[in-house]
Amino acid sequence: MNLTNQTKLFAVLLPSLMTAALPFISQAQNSQKQPNIIWISTKDFSPHLGCYGDKVAQTPNIDKLATQGVRFTNVFTSAAICAPVRAGIITGMYQNSIGCMHMRTTGYRRSVENPVEFTAVPPHYVKAFTEYLRVAGYYCTNNNKTDYQFAKDPVPGSIWDDCSRTAHYKNRPDKNQPFFAVFNYTGTHESQYSSTGRIVRCES
Repeated sequence: MNLTNQTKLFAVLLPSLMTAALPFISQAQNSQKQPNIIWISTKDFSPHLGCYGDKVAQTPNIDKLATQGVRFTNVFTSAAICAPVRAGIITGMYQNSIGCMHMRTTGYRRSVENPVEFTAVPPHYVKAFTEYLRVAGYYCTNNNKTDYQFAKDPVPGSIWDDCSRTAHYKNRPDKNQPFFAVFNYTGTHESQYSSTGRIVRCES
């Protein structure tokens, strides 16, 4: 990806960045020249990247992107497991304030201890932060993982302009429209590795 001077890279290394992102979104709404935003999401490896000072990791492409964007150096997590964290990211709210703090018990997570299927249902007034970006004129895409803890199939159409495996800011009809584009890399998710270190599956 070639980044212009108006493109900001948000490398999402740890969850719960909304505290830092909300002032930026507000600024974008009031700005005549709205910056483009690329958000890269990964899992389960902490800031082991060259751009964060790691002397062992070899990450030249991410390092190059980071020199042209913004790195968050003071971040935290508001939950201890992935889906509740993603609920916090997409809504900008603490999970226990919207009923999303417990890991869902759907599918293979159901057991004798958790026999009832559970999926969180946020209050009606809760919105995804991308809904505010879209109101501000942004073309918002997600490629393509969601898993926001609450009912995710289908993802409400108001959250994204495009949420699919082909979603990309380059697909926007008006090339002058500012964009917010999320790219999710799941290769580092611990669920994909067996005790032998082999990749066992890839989450959708």
